[in-house]
Amino acid sequence: MRVPTDRPLGSWIRELIATGKLYRFYKTDEWLALRAEVMADHHNECERCEAQARLRRADTVHHEHEVRREPELALTRWEVDAEGNKREVLHPLCNQCHNDVHGRTLKGNRPKPPITDERWD
Repeated sequence: MRVPTDRPLGSWIRELIATGKLYRFYKTDEWLALRAEVMADHHNECERCEAQARLRRADTVHHEHEVRREPELALTRWEVDAEGNKREVLHPLCNQCHNDVHGRTLKGNRPKPPITDERWD
């Protein structure tokens, strides 16, 4: 599957989001090639684990600019800041680190909320 060339990338992705079919973007030849390039350049290692001196295989490529929020940047690998410094905005991560980045993991035991507002004074 290819990204359509008859309209901007951002509008196509917004269409996919609206119809609940964003997964189609992740199956395009363009995304799969870019993902493979990022993974190969980082030797399939999780970037966050590597920064903490751990070795773990990357499972996914994380968009710094989340696709749902900034769909026009979905195929952008590099960004140049005001001083002209180039930096990567796609990061290979293991599932645990990817979930941490998105706040989808629990750290320790969280207290359960009370079932009722009953108080003992």
